[in-house]
Amino acid sequence: MPQERGTHRGGRVCMAMASAAMIAVGTVVGSCHGRKLGASEPPSAVLRVGVGQSVASATNPATGLRQLTQLLTVEGVVRVGEDGRFEPALADKWTVGSGGRSLVLTLRPGIKFHDGSPLDANTIAGLLPGGFRSFWGSLADEVDHVKAVGGNTIEIGFRRPSPFLQEMLEVTIRKPGASVVGTGPFMVAPNSATTLRANADYYLGAPHISEVQVASFPSVRTAWAELLRNRTDMLWEVGPDAFDSLQSSTTVAVFTYTRHYQFLIAFNSQAPALRSSAVRRALSLAVDRTELVRRALNQHGIPSSGPIWPGYWALPTPLPKFDFDPARAAAILNAGHQGASRIPGVRFTCLVPPDAAHERIALEVKRQLQAVGVEMDIQEVSQDQLYEAEKSRKFDAVLLEGVSAPTVLRVHFLWDSHGAGNPGGLGNATVDAAFDRVSHAENEATYREAVSGLQDAFLDDPPAIFLAWTERARAVSKRFVVPSPEPGRDALATLRLWAPRNDERIANRN
Repeated sequence: MPQERGTHRGGRVCMAMASAAMIAVGTVVGSCHGRKLGASEPPSAVLRVGVGQSVASATNPATGLRQLTQLLTVEGVVRVGEDGRFEPALADKWTVGSGGRSLVLTLRPGIKFHDGSPLDANTIAGLLPGGFRSFWGSLADEVDHVKAVGGNTIEIGFRRPSPFLQEMLEVTIRKPGASVVGTGPFMVAPNSATTLRANADYYLGAPHISEVQVASFPSVRTAWAELLRNRTDMLWEVGPDAFDSLQSSTTVAVFTYTRHYQFLIAFNSQAPALRSSAVRRALSLAVDRTELVRRALNQHGIPSSGPIWPGYWALPTPLPKFDFDPARAAAILNAGHQGASRIPGVRFTCLVPPDAAHERIALEVKRQLQAVGVEMDIQEVSQDQLYEAEKSRKFDAVLLEGVSAPTVLRVHFLWDSHGAGNPGGLGNATVDAAFDRVSHAENEATYREAVSGLQDAFLDDPPAIFLAWTERARAVSKRFVVPSPEPGRDALATLRLWAPRNDERIANRN
């Protein structure tokens, strides 16, 4: 699958991780209400989804569908919960063996691909190695073997015991080929670039919605107008700019969720102005993240404490983080650090993608840095220009939105300077050494210590200013009954269970 690095990175590395995030969310459907529909209860509704140009290109209406396709058609052997722990998906149980060197997973019964072929342990064993390589690059070398040990049982062996390496299991299962053939509750409709159809043979029961149709509009505003006119049923994704306008509607339900992305300003530690770790620490101390969320994101975000997802199970309590301390930041910049000579006035250029949210964030950070005597010049560039500048390391800093949740493996993917997901060499030796300790921790106790050390490494030698985790919303016509998602979770996780409100018999079963 495409290896995109983020939604604002020229469509390259992080979208594979974004897809993984969405797929992981989507497979939660598998854990809800496994009761099958009877033959007398076929799918009974079409869901029309409007996608604004900020999400899908106006010249390519299939862009939004591709995201939905990844979310609804393919699944993982397991999914990853909001705390970074495994939850059931294609496999409903697993055990750790060989002193932490292996995982033995048991598949649910009756799983089929969309083409009707069965999914069994031999099939999974054949597909997983390629999935590991596609998602995680050279880390796949740490997998010793993947083999079927029964009709519905798989064993995955690692070269060393490591809770970190086990997180590689967050990959998706699909048949090789140009078309998407997975196991999810929906499938790509034949001869259509913009339609998904219900999988009537889905192993947890056919969806109540028979078809998902995606239409592209010039802007989110236009797509929203079509929803109010009952010409569509759902607005795909709403950013913080439009949240408030949606709340006033009496015919539309708005479901907010926290994405596994955060806004950050990544540093090129080879740039003269940013070479000093003391300077980079001072810049992080100078930013009031709570104020940034208020002013730049209209309160629709969570202030960052670092690159690791705040709900991750192995983080220490209390969590060390950068507090807002402009006086200390100014003292470091004005007097040097630990006896070093005076640090001259700091000025650097930050490359910013061309959209309103990034511009507001950049301007707010610029304002806050000016308060401690730092000048951050803002240069707007295209996503392709930003990616090329990063790849060639011809930049001082870049404002981007990177995925690094809910596992530490995703943080590694983005920040290990030699990792497959880091073409620009972001990060530094201090962070790399901390990742090595994490990857070699052999049990949960030592792993917790290593994760705590990783957080400290990011604070001691920060490769970025971590700003805020982002919040988005789905807007859905109240003509549909939508089960309430868990707080912070994407409502699309339960799409298989959505039902038209006029079919109360189906709706009441949810």
